[in-house]
Amino acid sequence: MSDAFGNSPVIIDAAWGVAFGLVGSGFAVTGRAQGYTSTSATSGKVIRATTYTPQGTNAQRSVNSTSANDTSAGTGARTVTVNFLDTTMASLQSETVTLNGTTAVNTVTTSLALIENIVVGSVGSGGGNAGTLQIFTATAGGGSVWGSVAASDNQTFWAHHYVPSGVTCYILNFSAGATVVAGQCNLNHSGNPLGANIPQLQIGTTIMHVGAGTWDHTFEVPLGVPGPDLVWLTERPVAATASTAVAGFEYMQF
Repeated sequence: MSDAFGNSPVIIDAAWGVAFGLVGSGFAVTGRAQGYTSTSATSGKVIRATTYTPQGTNAQRSVNSTSANDTSAGTGARTVTVNFLDTTMASLQSETVTLNGTTAVNTVTTSLALIENIVVGSVGSGGGNAGTLQIFTATAGGGSVWGSVAASDNQTFWAHHYVPSGVTCYILNFSAGATVVAGQCNLNHSGNPLGANIPQLQIGTTIMHVGAGTWDHTFEVPLGVPGPDLVWLTERPVAATASTAVAGFEYMQF
């Protein structure tokens, strides 16, 4: 249908419209979750470069590095941003911490419960984090490490995404592959990640990929996942041969 001036409307894909800020500006977002993991068995494994143990309770945390070069004037990482949700799961929040080498620095927030990702914000001449960046369950490096960034990665590389309450995440596509071994990659969700006794369930399709290659799947109708929820990818190799699995998915959310 033409407008009052005889002009035909411009038609644009919804995901592109969100990305360009033409649709849902201020509340709609697009994003990508991607990761990798080493495999050496045929059992299923979550696609995360490092171990992640969600806490599910609000608390003040602390961050450090295993290298003295990751500090405010060092050659490695200087600042790191933690993107997180509290137990209301109302919205994604973030805090940037200035690193102090191996000495743990406390977060300002006291409501850090679930981590979307951790990203290096600024670096010195080395171009990346010299050591492993670690977030502790308690202040001053107390408790245990529940998330980390591998040395030189500059980000967590966790193929997961938390869907906040009150919005729906629409999965647009996902891809999977490996450096050596063929396998299958599944897209999973848990429902409310703060709930009890909730099973992991597969959603969408299974990607069967070859070794030393990547396969992709695009959803003709975006796969809707209403929040609160956690979406993530798992890999199941066909052989117990050392390999690195890589996978990710793209989404829009409003």
